[in-house]
Amino acid sequence: MVELGESGEADGFFAGLPLKKGVLEPRPYQLSAAKNILEKGNALVVMPTALGKTFVALLVMAGLLKKNNSAKLMFLAPTKPLAAQQAKRIQSALELVGEVALLTGEMPAEERKGVYERAQVVCATPQCVSNDLKKHGLELSRYSFIAFDEVHRMTGDYAYVSIADEARKNEGILLLGLTASPSAERKKVEEMRELLGVKWVELKDESDEDVAGFVQDVGFETVFVDLPPEMLEVSKTLRSLINESIASIKNYGYELNMREPNKRQLLLLQEQLRRHIPASYRALSELARAMNLVHALDLLEGQGVSALFSFLDGFDKRKTPSKAVLRLSADARIAELKAKCNSLLSKGVEHPKLATLKKLVGDAAVQGKTLIVFVHFRDSAKKILGELNALQGVNARLLVGKAGEDGMAQKQQIGLLDEFRAKAFNVLVATSVGEEGLDVVSVDEVVFFEAVPSEVRLIQRRGRAGRIKAGKVTAIVARGTKDEAYHWVSKRKETKMKKLLKKMKGEMAGEKPEPVQQTINRFF
Repeated sequence: MVELGESGEADGFFAGLPLKKGVLEPRPYQLSAAKNILEKGNALVVMPTALGKTFVALLVMAGLLKKNNSAKLMFLAPTKPLAAQQAKRIQSALELVGEVALLTGEMPAEERKGVYERAQVVCATPQCVSNDLKKHGLELSRYSFIAFDEVHRMTGDYAYVSIADEARKNEGILLLGLTASPSAERKKVEEMRELLGVKWVELKDESDEDVAGFVQDVGFETVFVDLPPEMLEVSKTLRSLINESIASIKNYGYELNMREPNKRQLLLLQEQLRRHIPASYRALSELARAMNLVHALDLLEGQGVSALFSFLDGFDKRKTPSKAVLRLSADARIAELKAKCNSLLSKGVEHPKLATLKKLVGDAAVQGKTLIVFVHFRDSAKKILGELNALQGVNARLLVGKAGEDGMAQKQQIGLLDEFRAKAFNVLVATSVGEEGLDVVSVDEVVFFEAVPSEVRLIQRRGRAGRIKAGKVTAIVARGTKDEAYHWVSKRKETKMKKLLKKMKGEMAGEKPEPVQQTINRFF
């Protein structure tokens, strides 16, 4: 048992916690957060990476165990590597009377039943638990606590939703959502709040006085590059083809207000058109053509000529091509674009971001730094991997998800990250699988090869730097393209998200004593 000091109210509240010595040294704001949650009930904890959301959860769990040392606890995480990571942390930090068990869908259902029965703490993937609730008689009423890590995933038909629905039926279960980035959309945050039955929002960011001494300095730099004239010419042709499709859809009688459509707008239009089948068949086909062309433009402006050529060349190789793809494949202008791409590649014309990236990584490697380079598309990541490994002093490896023939199993992902932590190589090129919650603690610099239009992904990517020491984030952005638009969109959404959460916390703290209310009021 660890005896915390009596220097503050929260310290006294947690005296005698069942924590193993020397493992966890709670910070004052973490103790305060855990105290608020234990007193007020179901909560949403929003803190940037490295401020210790998981430690808050551990303190809450320890507080429950102090009252009942045989309480059963559950910790959910989106992937097996994350669930395994949390299981290790819980095992190393808490004094328990029972075992900590890791449960995933790889374990047979009958075997899982026995684990639920004997384990005091279950760390699991949500799909596994949701399935056991529906088909195998799992009773959540036996648990006193459920944590939902990366709770921003709690939307739509994701497994967190059904688990939270079932858990709320049991008033004895304390529900805790953990995230660095819930959403900038009030509707999504309210849905999350309702699903968890949130009574308290615990919100911290780098500007708060009580966390200032624990925040590492992370510089953010945006490096703008300009597309060469040859690429701008290709871009102009693609835009002309897109406008052609939009004009055709308008001619079919559908009102559109799109000067330069993006994927999200087209998907919303697709949903609308599908409600009017069969009358909308021709418009849907034209929309599919436009969506392919918009993707082609995004590839050119965000990834480069080789990415565009691979995509256009793939039209002829699809096993079951749609009518829209067949039309594009037969279009002489697409053939001309492919020929143009071939010509540019033969002349060594590629995206200027690649040269910028190589210089950034090469300079950092000379200084002995470790880096993560985030790349959206797997094909681009492979190309970048080869380019970086040709640089002196660079030893780069690739981290990708499970899908596809060249996907990585979770054991491979975990092994690769273990090697990276051990500094067996100095550059990790990662797709989106590297964004969320992975325990990569020693990265000096994070590079975005392209912008992302999501505040959630921006925060998750950026959070890979500055976890235990000062770090740097560099975004490489193509000026005057959707790449730049996405860059500013994600930043605006992050600002909007922070304002929303502070307002929500203020609303929920309306009955707090005056001094605390005055402190909250400074934020909005």
